[in-house]
Amino acid sequence: MPVQVTREAWRAIFPRAPQAVIDAFASKQSVLDAAGITETRTRLAYFVANIEHECGGFTIPNLTENINYTAARMAQVWPNRFKNAAAVQAKYGTASGWQKKAFDDIYGSRMGNRLGTSDGSTFIGRGGPQWTGRDGYANCEKRSGVPAVSIPQAVSQLDLQPEICAAFWSWKALNAKADVGNFKGLVKIWNGGTNGLADREHLMAGNDPIIARMAVAATAAAKVKPLPGGPATPVPPKSVVKDATKKERNARTTAGAAGSAAGLNEGAKTSTEVAGKPLMSSGMAYGLIGVAVVAVVILTVIIARKKAAVIRNWF
Repeated sequence: MPVQVTREAWRAIFPRAPQAVIDAFASKQSVLDAAGITETRTRLAYFVANIEHECGGFTIPNLTENINYTAARMAQVWPNRFKNAAAVQAKYGTASGWQKKAFDDIYGSRMGNRLGTSDGSTFIGRGGPQWTGRDGYANCEKRSGVPAVSIPQAVSQLDLQPEICAAFWSWKALNAKADVGNFKGLVKIWNGGTNGLADREHLMAGNDPIIARMAVAATAAAKVKPLPGGPATPVPPKSVVKDATKKERNARTTAGAAGSAAGLNEGAKTSTEVAGKPLMSSGMAYGLIGVAVVAVVILTVIIARKKAAVIRNWF
């Protein structure tokens, strides 16, 4: 079996994600297993760090890219196209919805989008991986079974995020980069460049303590062998580990406030275990209970005798 990711671990990794997303990942690990994402801790670490960066840990509204740019922001993002905000306004105007016209123009002949159509503003970033472009949506549909092209909004559906994310990972064939420890190379394939690389690396380091504590079945561990000459696993600085621990505590608090029965059960299990082992055996627990019962009986007898003595002396 691959790395086992519990509901509590998902909540620790994505502390602000909607409960529907956590429930989906907790109940659909087989989807990630099939894509090989959970085969090693490194693959899983690369996967969640990039997802967390792309969609803010599933917190961006409707899991959909916001295209309501200001003219100044658009000029900043595409300096080669627009000298300043005035140039943007001169081309697309200022009427309500001008951004849609701009996206149809800018992305109209890229990523499989058709020039002269609304593809540019329709197939915008959606879902955990931020699928973009008609070609991307078509591949999402092919690999996940979600009707992404005909119903683009389906890519943002919360309970379908395991399928949406796994489909992207498989489409980009990202296991290969993860297996040789090439995080930067993986980001280039994911993003087309190294946009947000520092943030992705920080998120990955922060998740390392969480992922390191995940259980792996012996059969899976036996299949995964370090590559000769492969890069050593980086040790995150103490400040990052501290942040990760704080992240886990906050996640457990959030789960408790939400009243999630499953989350509470996981928390209860964790609180009575150390490194996967119970604090005491069941035999020891029963022994302590027996001692307590005997003590109560003896105390009751002593009190009864003293009462009897008092009554005799009184009369």
